[in-house]
Amino acid sequence: MPTPLATRRLLMVRLPGTDVPSGTLDVNFDGHRVWSTPVRWNLGSAIAVAWPRALRPYLHGRTYLTITSSSTGEEIAAGQVRFPGSGRVSVTDKRGRWLSINKWDRLGPTLDSDTSGAVQDRLLDNATALVARLQEWGYPVYAVGGTLLGALRNGQLMPHDDDIDLAWLSDRSSLTDVSLASYEMQRRLEADGLTVVRHSLAHLQVTYFDEDGFTDHYIDVFTGFHTEDGLYNQPFALRGELPRESLVPTSTLEVGGRELPAPASPEDWCAFAYGPNWLVPDPSFKFVTPPSTLRLFETRFGVYNRQRVWWEKYYEQLPARESSQLSEDEADSVAEFLRRLPERAEVIELGCGDGRLTERIAAAGHRLRAFDYSHEALRIARQTRPENVEYGYLNANDRHDMLALALDLLDEGRDHYVFAGSMLHDVPQNGRESIYVFLRAILNERTFAFFTFFTDPHPQYDSQVPETWHLRLKTLHSETRRFGLSFHSLGAVRVDTPYGRRTRQTVLVWR
Repeated sequence: MPTPLATRRLLMVRLPGTDVPSGTLDVNFDGHRVWSTPVRWNLGSAIAVAWPRALRPYLHGRTYLTITSSSTGEEIAAGQVRFPGSGRVSVTDKRGRWLSINKWDRLGPTLDSDTSGAVQDRLLDNATALVARLQEWGYPVYAVGGTLLGALRNGQLMPHDDDIDLAWLSDRSSLTDVSLASYEMQRRLEADGLTVVRHSLAHLQVTYFDEDGFTDHYIDVFTGFHTEDGLYNQPFALRGELPRESLVPTSTLEVGGRELPAPASPEDWCAFAYGPNWLVPDPSFKFVTPPSTLRLFETRFGVYNRQRVWWEKYYEQLPARESSQLSEDEADSVAEFLRRLPERAEVIELGCGDGRLTERIAAAGHRLRAFDYSHEALRIARQTRPENVEYGYLNANDRHDMLALALDLLDEGRDHYVFAGSMLHDVPQNGRESIYVFLRAILNERTFAFFTFFTDPHPQYDSQVPETWHLRLKTLHSETRRFGLSFHSLGAVRVDTPYGRRTRQTVLVWR
């Protein structure tokens, strides 16, 4: 059996002879799959592939590394490897769950890391209950994606998957009507006590939590529909030829001992989504969406999930707030905000994170409603149960969410002040515009919004790491002016951050 070689950057294998496996390979550390990758063998039956960037920080210590065929399970190479550092390699989160690289090139827990099968059982039970609700309400719902693939291959959820994928077929062709139908479904689900995260105007995610408040699992619900040109659309990624009769009336398949609905012809859907070789397992598969389809879906249905998963993972690594102490610059910004508030003010905090700034403001005698779009951040914030604070989920990328909150606040007939510490630079432009619409609605001649944000580009800028983003003052000026808002700079200071020293700007915004 050949022994793999590994450095912090490369995985290398050389096989004797010319009989090499095709397809995708699974890479396992001490029996745990951490990565699946397609490979191209070089002359002499050798490969050298770079480790995914998300995996590299975990490559220290020793591990028994095995490489197996994703389709057959055949062992290709195996042996002890040593990276710099001591101990065993452990690609786990703070909760001890083994992680693997998913189709978004991010690390996350998958079903094959749940050795007890308890998460899979809860996922299937909740999917069965969710399907029953949707069918009772008249939605023609069917399994899609990895859920459908697993059902067809062996009647189980795929071990490298992490959720259940459902879709439903709308009889509407107008993109506006399709969006309205999705909101109607969301209202029904939330009225039934479920937690719904909106990814776009055509994509919902029903999220379930464990007894400690951590995100346990989730179920995607996509909207499918045919446009007037006869093409089937299933945002976020699929558009093409798939007739209605391939989808409805729905059929039934067994998944993990439960019955779930499937398209009328499950094979047609799989060939449409994955191509003719859909039956061959490929954990590294990625949808390749044509740019024209991507532009259509993003323009018409939006993308409300920008970097939310990054923040969820960030706060998931903090199972408990280590301290309520503020850094010097955080304390200074809160003190500046408090000096400008009247007594017993009503404060709306956007991007509250773990709640440390929230509690400092509330301790000064003010009432806060604090919002974030990370459920993991809200879990930490709620642990201390502070008085005069109400936490809630709010996604600035979803203008419907922002306007709904604005209407609720206007109905109260009170003055509301807005606080957002180190948040505005983390938000994409469409999210900032939703914030401006919100401010335009709720601010009056007596109230203001208080923002701190970073203005300087960072040399380690990474489009996937919002903490490295920035917002220039001239950009803020041009954006706010378009929404009938003005701002006044309260100054800038240089502060230490995990990404080096940066310039933090403080501004007041008003109508």
